[in-house]
Amino acid sequence: MGCSFSGLNALYDAVNGGGDVWINENRFKIVRQLGEGGFAYVYLVKEVVSDSSSALASGLAKKVKDPSHLSDDRTYAIKKVLIQNNEQLDLVREEIRVSSLFSHPNLLPLLDHSIISVKPTQEGSWNHEAYLLFPVHLDGTLLDNSKAMTSRKEFFSASDVLQIFRQLCAGLKHMHNLGPPYAHNDVKPGNVLLSHRKGKCPLAILMDFGSARPARKQIRSRSEALQLQVLISPLYFFSA
Repeated sequence: MGCSFSGLNALYDAVNGGGDVWINENRFKIVRQLGEGGFAYVYLVKEVVSDSSSALASGLAKKVKDPSHLSDDRTYAIKKVLIQNNEQLDLVREEIRVSSLFSHPNLLPLLDHSIISVKPTQEGSWNHEAYLLFPVHLDGTLLDNSKAMTSRKEFFSASDVLQIFRQLCAGLKHMHNLGPPYAHNDVKPGNVLLSHRKGKCPLAILMDFGSARPARKQIRSRSEALQLQVLISPLYFFSA
């Protein structure tokens, strides 16, 4: 999937203060910041439509193939990435490309994206900014929920643990069954979103495909073997 570099495609105004973000032809209002890490920031946003009576037939609804990914109240999450060099730009492009390959209820779908070129400022030396749009899940990650429950001396039931694990395995199986198969390479509690459902096990959704790579790699030399070793050495032992 291609990335647009037009400054009109993701123009933003005072993001930290609650301004607007444009991703291609769709406009979103920043509600609040949800998190940050490294050179990435995640915001809760709400789609702005000119005529609310026709919201389901315009804006993002015209672009998203699966209507189940659309929000009833038009709220979503935007990940903003500050890109400093061509290597980081290539990595973001690859994350966008890989994220666009998957279609599974336990894998976070990428709804839209845009990359723009910007002029370096005194506050930072980045020369591009990427905007990735996702469905929002405000119940937090598995890590967030585990910490909150531990502080209350509560725990997931054995049934919920097994169901969460089953859902993650189902999402990974979808990745592994692609041609070529892909490995996530960074499966951890902080990359699993939970969505609580009354009377049911939480819905588990695997996110962050920045480390995902083809799962089959042919090693032709010692140097290639060492490169692969460097790639996998910092990963969790249960990465898949």
